[in-house]
This record gives sequence, structure tokens and C-alpha cells, in this order.
Amino acid sequence: MVKSASFLSGVLFRHASRVIRHQGRHHYKTCSTSTNHNIRYAPPPISSMRTSFPARSLTSSTLQSSRPFKVLGLQQVAIGSLDKSALSNLWCNIFGVQQIGSYKSERENVDEDILLLGKSGCPHSVEVDLMMPIAPDKSPKVHVPCLNHIGLWVDDLPEAVKWMERNGVRFTPGGIRKGAAGHDVTFIHPKGNEQSPIGGGGVLIELVQAPKEVIEALS
Repeated sequence: MVKSASFLSGVLFRHASRVIRHQGRHHYKTCSTSTNHNIRYAPPPISSMRTSFPARSLTSSTLQSSRPFKVLGLQQVAIGSLDKSALSNLWCNIFGVQQIGSYKSERENVDEDILLLGKSGCPHSVEVDLMMPIAPDKSPKVHVPCLNHIGLWVDDLPEAVKWMERNGVRFTPGGIRKGAAGHDVTFIHPKGNEQSPIGGGGVLIELVQAPKEVIEALS
């Protein structure tokens, strides 16, 4: 005998509370009517009921307590172009930012002007690098993307690199070396890979060893 839709709706309403969950898995009660019609009920998926993520919080807490270094602040912004003269005109002649040096490296395929935002010697000042490639058809292509990379002050660069590598961060080839401003630097690759899945999220990130006076001022 076929029951009407209204009858089935009534059954569902009366017996829905008999659905149970046990140990993180859904279990189902069989609700029987007087005519032995058995109907099974499924509660909503577990994923739709979750409101907290304890595993992720624990991981974050563990990383926070074990990190042997500090990122202190923004050290530099590097901007690239096929011809840096237009960048220099904007930043120096229009904005009035002072050029404090220059740097050229065949190995890194870069010719750059070094500018300073802020007062010389102030730990809060930010370096601005205006870059162009020595050979546009060779790599690295310092003009692609135009906002080429950012630099971050780090209080202990060697420890930072070792710790990050253990935790899956991918670095570009070359290791720690002297940068244009004379500080030890290294770069986090814009993209992770299978072996080291954490990259810069599409951004090249330079880690810069902070000198003592910057560490004291920014810690």
C-alpha cells in the first residue's frame, strides 16, 4: 500500500530526533510505523557542523613556540623595469627620494639604483631598489614581475633558514650571500614544490640579516 506524502512527512517529523551520532561517525535509527514501513534518516554531513579547527591551532602554537628567530620589519621593496631611467625619474625627481648607492652584478643579471625612504641610519627607514636587467633575454629577469620582491629584516638569518627548511619552505638557489647593501641575504622562492611545498605565494621574498642596531631598535 502506498502512503501519501503528508503521511510520510508526519513520520519524518515524529522520528527525526532518533538520529544519533557515535564517535565521530553517523549512525542511523530505523523508525518503524505500525504497518512495518521502515524509513532511514541521514543527519547532515559532519563537515557542515564543525565550527573549530583544533588541529590547525595546535600546529600554529607549536610553530610559534619553536621558532628561533624574529621577522623584525620591512627592509626593502624592489621594483624592476627594462629601463630604470623612468623609475629613477619618478622616485628621485618626482617623489624626491634620495639615491644612496648603486649595485651591478653579472651573475644576478641586475643593474640597480639604491634609494632610501626615511632618515639615514634610522632602523625604520626602507630601502627602495630600482632594477633593470643587464641582459633582458637572460635569467633572472629582474623586471618580471615589475614589483620584483620585498625584503624583510630577520634577527638570525642562518637559524631562520635552517628552521624554515625543516618546515617545508622552498628557497631559491644560491644560499646565504652578500646583498647589494652589504647585508647577508637569501630568497624564498615564489612557489613551493613537492619537496618544499611552502613558497612566497607568488612573491619573491628576500630575508635580510639585520645588523645589531636594527635588532635592538625593532625587537
